[in-house]
Amino acid sequence: MKSNRIKVKTCRKCKTPIHENSLQDYCSTCFKIVEEIFDKIREYLREYPGSTAFEIEQRLGIPVHVVNNFVRDGRLVEITNLNLNLQCLRCDGLLLSAHHKYCPGCEEEMMRSFQDAKDSLTKPQDKRLDGGKMRFKTYWD
Repeated sequence: MKSNRIKVKTCRKCKTPIHENSLQDYCSTCFKIVEEIFDKIREYLREYPGSTAFEIEQRLGIPVHVVNNFVRDGRLVEITNLNLNLQCLRCDGLLLSAHHKYCPGCEEEMMRSFQDAKDSLTKPQDKRLDGGKMRFKTYWD
């Protein structure tokens, strides 16, 4: 006798039940999240090809194990990076890849200082204490 029972598998992320014949290992909600993360990685790799998983974690905030899962699933291909001994131009720390001249910490600090300089230039200048009126210079003989 054949059973009419539907077999169910669970989502890899949230463990909610999904249909066994589903082509995805995720529920629809988690699949959207995974695809958004993958799209971020794909865009970053288009701009900086050959980046490492560590660089992706530092720049995008996506954990290394998530990137490694995409490699394990065959969605990303890992390429050895021969340029790992480059130094930051500001602090001499090791760079993540040859695509950047500064480490993430220095880049963030420089961006803050650039923004502060920009803000100081756009602020209205304080008026002089004399009210900003024109004065005539008088000469006494």
